[in-house]
Amino acid sequence: MSEKKFLAALSVNALEDFQLLASNITEARKARGFSQREMASRSLMSLATYQGVEQANPAVSFGAVLAVLDTLELTETLRTVAAPHLDATGRALRANRRMRK
Repeated sequence: MSEKKFLAALSVNALEDFQLLASNITEARKARGFSQREMASRSLMSLATYQGVEQANPAVSFGAVLAVLDTLELTETLRTVAAPHLDATGRALRANRRMRK
C-alpha cells in the first residue's frame, strides 16, 4: 500500500468536516432504507471501502465519496465547494494584489 503522507497535512477542522459529511451520508443511507452492503453494491465498491466512507477514513479516495454521493443523488451541493465567489480568502488575496499594482 502506498504511503499517504498528505494525511499528516489535514487540519482538525478538515477532519471534523469530513466526519460531519460521513455522518450525513450515513443518515441519508438510512433514510433511504439501504444497508451498508446495499450502498456498497449500488456504488460499485467493496463493503470495506464503503465503510471507510461512513467512518470518515481520510485514506478513502475522493472518487469513492463522490460515487456514494452520486448514488444518494446528493452531488448538486458540490457545485459550491471551492467556488470562487464563496472563497473569501481568495477574494481578499486577489483584491490585495490589485491594490499593490
